[in-house]
Amino acid sequence: MRSAWWIVFRKELRETLRDRRTLLMMVAVPVLLYPVLLIVSEQLLLFGQRSLEAERSPVAVVGDVPEGLTEVVGAREALELVPIESGPVEALRSDAVTAVAVVGAPSGAEGTRAITLLYDAASDRSQRGRGELSRALDDWADTLLVRRLADRGLPLTFALPVAVTDSSVALPAEMGGYTLGRILPLLLVVITLLGAFYPAIDLAAGEKERGTLETLLTAPVPPSAIVAGKFLTVALIAVVAAALNLGSMLLTFQTGALQITQVLGIEVSLPLRSVAIIFLALIPLAVLFAALFLGLAVRSASFKEAQNALTPVYMVVLVPAMLPIFPGIDFGPLLAITPVAGVSFLFRDAMAGNVEWLLGALVLVSTTLYAAASLAFAARAFGNERVLFGGAGPADVPSTSWLDRLRALAPAGRVPEPGVALGFVAGIALLFFYGGIRLQIGFGERGLLASEWLLLFVPAVLFVLLGRFDVARTLSLRAPTGRALAAGVLVVAGALPMVWLIGWLQSFVLPIPWDLLEGLEELMTAGDVRRLVWLLLLLAVTPAICEEVVFRGVLLGGTRTLEPWRMILLNGAVFGAFHLSFETVIRFLPTATLGALIAWTVWRTGSIWVGMLMHFVNNATLVVLTSTPALREVLSDPDAPPPLWLVPLGAAMLVLGARLLPRVSDR
Repeated sequence: MRSAWWIVFRKELRETLRDRRTLLMMVAVPVLLYPVLLIVSEQLLLFGQRSLEAERSPVAVVGDVPEGLTEVVGAREALELVPIESGPVEALRSDAVTAVAVVGAPSGAEGTRAITLLYDAASDRSQRGRGELSRALDDWADTLLVRRLADRGLPLTFALPVAVTDSSVALPAEMGGYTLGRILPLLLVVITLLGAFYPAIDLAAGEKERGTLETLLTAPVPPSAIVAGKFLTVALIAVVAAALNLGSMLLTFQTGALQITQVLGIEVSLPLRSVAIIFLALIPLAVLFAALFLGLAVRSASFKEAQNALTPVYMVVLVPAMLPIFPGIDFGPLLAITPVAGVSFLFRDAMAGNVEWLLGALVLVSTTLYAAASLAFAARAFGNERVLFGGAGPADVPSTSWLDRLRALAPAGRVPEPGVALGFVAGIALLFFYGGIRLQIGFGERGLLASEWLLLFVPAVLFVLLGRFDVARTLSLRAPTGRALAAGVLVVAGALPMVWLIGWLQSFVLPIPWDLLEGLEELMTAGDVRRLVWLLLLLAVTPAICEEVVFRGVLLGGTRTLEPWRMILLNGAVFGAFHLSFETVIRFLPTATLGALIAWTVWRTGSIWVGMLMHFVNNATLVVLTSTPALREVLSDPDAPPPLWLVPLGAAMLVLGARLLPRVSDR
């Protein structure tokens, strides 16, 4: 007798392949559309370039024009020397010319002339005119140099003591692999993702919407077999779609149909070993996407709702997949174990033919572990009757005002649902990002103070009040005991050396943002008592109140239905992400660790006041220590590890504080 999962797999695969959209994405797009798109795009590019080069660029030369310059410019076939009646800028703005050379007077009898080339960098025609005019000026300068050397009886080599030429040792095949490695990794990740995206929605939320999932679940088949069958179907489609797309693009390049490879002098061909590595990495990546999307899609009540829920995940995945495009990012162990990013870098190195086996093994092992975790996530969702047969979801709520929907989702006396709390924090983060920057640029430190209160505290309080949530339960406003406050202080005091240690260890794998650190040191340094009081208000008291209300208030209160470890890790991760900056990600792990510890303490004590005290103690300690000249140099140097005696002392304080915390059942 065949296994139940095999029967479900065949059934799901058969039904999926009957869908014309799936066949279109799997076969028609890679086999037919990609070659046509690549060839047509290249022809349009070449046609535009040739059309641009065929026309003469009108240019002008104004100012103290020396003898012979206009003749050299006018003799160039690609240029048309035209007079201008208005100023150079006006002539460029009106498209009368594509570039203007403004010639200054020489500094002496045979001194250097200053020539300024004016052009429009936002115009292709103007950029070409500028290039041709620059080359004409170089020719004229060479003529002047030859004349001056001849007048003094000097050889031409006198002005060129060293002739430097460059020659790449990279073979055409290696250049082809390098070029592919900058283009295809992102495309492969996106194709694999799309290959799992729509089948996962259709096999989960689509079946719930059609009412066929309930029928399948009543069959004498264990839920694990149903999950396995659906999961294998989605994963297989994702792998096949990615493989067909990769093969189609490689064949298009290798047939010689694209002239761009000949122009660039590259040869596009992947050795069998590289193809095998790419295909091997595609499998756990497809498994990861298939399981993750199935687990998320089954939580939605309709196809449209699942599509809306999965689209943000799709956008988030694009960020690590894009990393190989950017120059200067080295593929190391940390990136190898980063979800999606490691696979994308492995694709790049495989195409370039320089795979490091240790990093490749790290990518495969870590991605397989992430895929296994996603599969467990999906299996748990399919085994939860509340998820499978739950009542009306957000799709069934009438489309009214946001306030009415908020009240309908959580009536009085209840805390917000996890999705509502996360959505609120995401909105607050965007508001703080865009509005906070403007306030801080316009008002400096006072703008930072205003952004904390106006963009974090006030919206959080309004969210709880207008949403008719239970204020005490949502914000954990339980009065703290003296023991709880002491435990919180011990925990955060013990965490400080640990966070310092984490930051020091990060310096071995992440670049140190010296400019950011210098700016923070300047901000946190107090030269007198008055400045110290202001900094404590700005950097310790205000964040301790405003940020705690958002993260250990609304977010923690809204995610209490999750398992404790999930709730605490999620809180720390969101808190760390909130404190990210454009310059670096080096603050994420230490801040996330601190946020998770505060969340754990607030959960154990049931009091946000303990979290506020911990937040204040942490920030105030940093301000005071940074303002102490004897300690400033040590604290501001990320290369300096914490003193050896401080780490075990911090660990002991952390353990002591944890033992003082009350058990949840004792509250």
